Amino acid sequence: MIKLPQYTRQDRLIILIIMPVLAFMVNFVYLGSGYFTLWAFPVATLVSVVAITVAWQVLTWIAVTLRNRFPDDKQLIRRLSIALVLFVIITALTFSGIFWVFSKLSITSNFADETRLKWMLMAGVIINIFITLLHEGISGFEKWKTTITETEALKTEYMQSRLLGLKSQLNPHFLFNSLNSLSCLIHDEPVKAEKFLDEMSKVYRYLLKNSDEQLVDLSTELQFTRSYFYLLKERHGEGLELTIDIEESQMSRQLPPLTLQILLESAFNMNAISKDQPLKIALTVTENGWLQIKNNVQRKLTDTLVDRTGIQNLSKKFRLLCNKYIIVKDTGAYQMINVPLIGEKEEVLI
Repeated sequence: MIKLPQYTRQDRLIILIIMPVLAFMVNFVYLGSGYFTLWAFPVATLVSVVAITVAWQVLTWIAVTLRNRFPDDKQLIRRLSIALVLFVIITALTFSGIFWVFSKLSITSNFADETRLKWMLMAGVIINIFITLLHEGISGFEKWKTTITETEALKTEYMQSRLLGLKSQLNPHFLFNSLNSLSCLIHDEPVKAEKFLDEMSKVYRYLLKNSDEQLVDLSTELQFTRSYFYLLKERHGEGLELTIDIEESQMSRQLPPLTLQILLESAFNMNAISKDQPLKIALTVTENGWLQIKNNVQRKLTDTLVDRTGIQNLSKKFRLLCNKYIIVKDTGAYQMINVPLIGEKEEVLI
């Protein structure tokens, strides 16, 4: 089934309102009172309606193509200028074609002369300007309504993602495991216990200080990540390896707080960890300025039961902030998660 081009959702309503008026005007200008004769009325109406409908679809296709080619609001003048030139040409050809058909059919004995054709072509220019501005106005209004609706939906999702992030921060299993590790170290290795307690305090200080922040510097997030990883390393020993290879010039770029904690926790939960087969995680920044988290894949047998909502909600958060999504690529041997970093002067959407 052929899908006709549509510039706005109101196209059908507009053409239903304008078509009868436009067809009547063209026929009356060309045929005068002869338009109302028994033979002329149905034939002239059919010819003009068909011709104008075909022309309308061609004009709509041109308008849609130009909108896709020049979508930015800053390109509005260029888009409208090109559109109006093409619209006037198509309309002139259409009105001239109707005039030619009427002359060949000899619909009435007092058929209009070419002077009326010239007046009709001038009227066509005015009609095109009016319809173009009408379409652009309706399109702009629809775009505004859609933006408002999407913004409200995104704000709701953002609040949900913050709630899930808070729940992740207060994960009782992580706290219990950390306290258990600390308890063991206090008796066996008091010096390491002091270091462990210091890193643990840094983790929870970061949670309390930055949980309400929209963005933090990459350097700040990495400091937290090192402390967070230290606690996990004490528990898993040689089963975990973390490599950070990020240039200093990237450290001022930003991302939502606890982004790395969510991604690292996901890697821990999805993969088996052992001394013989350590989970190796590498943090780098790609050439296009995205943060990449790469780890080897060694799936747990219970992988299908792992909750993956953390990454999904984190991806929604980036969609809200910078209109970009997290990219996850799994080769079977490695998983790579690319996260967009936000520049210092880059405007966030919410």
